Amino acid sequence: MKAAQKSRRSFARLAALSLLSGAALTATFGARAETVKFAFPTNINLSNAPLLMANGMGYFKDEGLDVEIMFFQGSSVMMPQLTQKNITFGWMSPESLISGAQPDRTRLPVKLFYNGIYLSPYEIVVKEDSPIKQASDFAGKKIGVGGMTWANIPITKAIMNDAGLQAGKDYELLPVGVGASAFRALEDGSIAGLNLFDTFHGQLENNGTKLRRVPVEDKYRKLFSNGWLAHEDTLRDNPELAVKFARAAAKGVVACQANVEACVKNFWAMYPNTKPSQGTEEQKLADAVRIVEMRLATMIPAEGPAQMGRYTQQSLQDYAKVLHQGGLLSTTDLPLDTLYTNEFVDRINDFDARAVAAQAKAK
Repeated sequence: MKAAQKSRRSFARLAALSLLSGAALTATFGARAETVKFAFPTNINLSNAPLLMANGMGYFKDEGLDVEIMFFQGSSVMMPQLTQKNITFGWMSPESLISGAQPDRTRLPVKLFYNGIYLSPYEIVVKEDSPIKQASDFAGKKIGVGGMTWANIPITKAIMNDAGLQAGKDYELLPVGVGASAFRALEDGSIAGLNLFDTFHGQLENNGTKLRRVPVEDKYRKLFSNGWLAHEDTLRDNPELAVKFARAAAKGVVACQANVEACVKNFWAMYPNTKPSQGTEEQKLADAVRIVEMRLATMIPAEGPAQMGRYTQQSLQDYAKVLHQGGLLSTTDLPLDTLYTNEFVDRINDFDARAVAAQAKAK
C-alpha cells in the first residue's frame, strides 16, 4: 500500500514537472511572432537603409515581431491605408495629418509617436553651371518634383512665396518622378531645378552630375520630416507593439551609424535589384555609403541617440505656419497637441546604444 502511494506521488510530481517543462518550451519556442505591416511613402531607396538595418541585425525578431514592408507613392496616398488599419505603422511626414486637423475636415484617427528625421531632407538643386542662384530666379521656369502628392509640395510653394513667386503663375511644378526620369529632365533642360530628397540628389551626384543647392531659410531646413505614425486604436489598445517596433527601428539607425558599410550591404541583400550594375565594387560601396550618411545626418541629433524621437509643440506650430503659407491650410489655429504623443519615447530609447554600436561594428 505504502509503495503504491509513493509511486502515485512520484508519478504526480513527474507529471507536474512535465507540464511545467512543456509550458516553458511553449513560451520559449512556441510564442507566435506578432505581425506588423509598415510602409514607406516612396519607392525603395537607400535612404531607407538605416531603418531596415533593424531587420539585418535581427532587432525586429528579438522583439517578437514578424514584419512586412510596403511602399506607396506619397504620404497622402499612404495615409488612407493607415486610417483603415491596412498597415500598422507608417513612416511619413506630417502634412496630411496636420491638414486633416482643419475645422472643415474630418479628423484623422492617427498620431505621430516617434520623430525619425529631425531636419528636413528636402532640397532644391540646380546644375552647377545654372544661372539660378536663389529661389526668385525660378521666375518663368519649371521645377521638377517627384509627384504632386508628395509632402514637400506645400513647403516648396512656401519657399517660393517668400521669394515673391506664385505657383502656376510665376513658375511651374512639373512631376518628373525619381531616378532616371528625374535626372534626365534636369540634364536635358526640361526643368531648371529639381526638388527631391537629399539622398536622391546624392545619387545624381554619384552618377557624375555636378549640382548646387539653392539656399533656403533655416525655418525650412529645421522642419522635422518623417516619423512613425499609428492608428490611435493601436496606440491605445496595444502600446507595447508600438514601443517594440520603434525600439527595434531606432536600434537599427544606431547600428547603421556605427557600421555604414554593413548597413548598405544589408540593404542590398534585402533588395538586390537596387545595387548599381556599373562600377567597381569599391566605388559602388563608397557611393552608397555617402548616400546613407546623408540620411543619418538628419536622424541622430548631436546630443546622441537618447534624444531621438521627441516632438515639441513649437515644432508642430512651425510646420503649420509653413503649410499655411504654402496654401495647404486655411488656418494655423489647429489642435496640434492632439496630433502627436511623446509618451512612448523614453521606452523606445531604453536600450544600450553603445552595445548596439559594438554589435554592428563586429558584423
